[in-house]
Amino acid sequence: MRSIDIEELTRSGVIYFNSKLEMLEDLHCKMYKLCRLYNLWTHFHDYFQIWYVSKGEFIHTVDNRPYTIRKGDLFVVAPFTLHSIHVESDREMEIIGCEFMPGFVNERFDDQTADQAFFDAGYLEHFWHNDCTAQSQMTLDGVTEGRIRNLMLEMLSEYERRTPFFQMVLKSNLLVMLSIIIRQVNGDVVRAGFEKSEKYLDIMTRVVDYIHTNVHEDIKLEHVCTIANMSKSTFCSLFKEWTGKTFNRYLIDLRILNAMTLLQRPTLSVTDVCYATGFNELSYFCRIFKKYTGISPNDFRKQAIRKS
Repeated sequence: MRSIDIEELTRSGVIYFNSKLEMLEDLHCKMYKLCRLYNLWTHFHDYFQIWYVSKGEFIHTVDNRPYTIRKGDLFVVAPFTLHSIHVESDREMEIIGCEFMPGFVNERFDDQTADQAFFDAGYLEHFWHNDCTAQSQMTLDGVTEGRIRNLMLEMLSEYERRTPFFQMVLKSNLLVMLSIIIRQVNGDVVRAGFEKSEKYLDIMTRVVDYIHTNVHEDIKLEHVCTIANMSKSTFCSLFKEWTGKTFNRYLIDLRILNAMTLLQRPTLSVTDVCYATGFNELSYFCRIFKKYTGISPNDFRKQAIRKS
């Protein structure tokens, strides 16, 4: 987040728009449509601002860098960013605007002393940096523009109608829209990720199929690395990216799920299930099963039989 001297800027004539005056007391998000636009000299505000332009053209200057914003474009302005708007007087305009406080995404943003390393921080962290070129003018492709436009229109309708639970719809649509914008801003990263995914698709599919087919066997990481033809470090990194889990965690989770299924068969003993799922040591199986499920294999079986 930027450091800025509000008093010094306002004394110098820079306009400060405050969320306490601009937004409802119990809703830190605001939607609106502009059909006319006037010059707005250098100003800043304590909230995020997103504009989608469905008609018209104007100059948007951010930190003294001008951007020509045209129909179909979108921009995001982070809190306390100096910017201005210049419009030709005869321009026909239609702009859908969304303004929100960081706390509308997650209340933890309101606590300046709290650790900002939490999941929802990812929705805003891409916009809190000094180089704002990528977000100051975004020209969207047809599909992306259509999604953004529909989200903005639905949010505007919800805001104006104020039907029950409209705040929840506003927030859910805002999070979707921010996700789309983040991908737009980080286009190079997205393309690189897609290329990487395509490159390793066959290999990782083969590895995962092997694990599922042989989960009851004593699967070794070294053997799986050989199948993938990768070093241990490369495979482990790629496997976690692909599955969201480490190799060992993925294998244990799969075995526990299989054990939960087999324990519902009265003909199989707990020992049978232990070996059938690849644990090969009863005490270890019972300890891991209870760690993951909160109950022992025997108690799980009793509950399953009672419910059947």
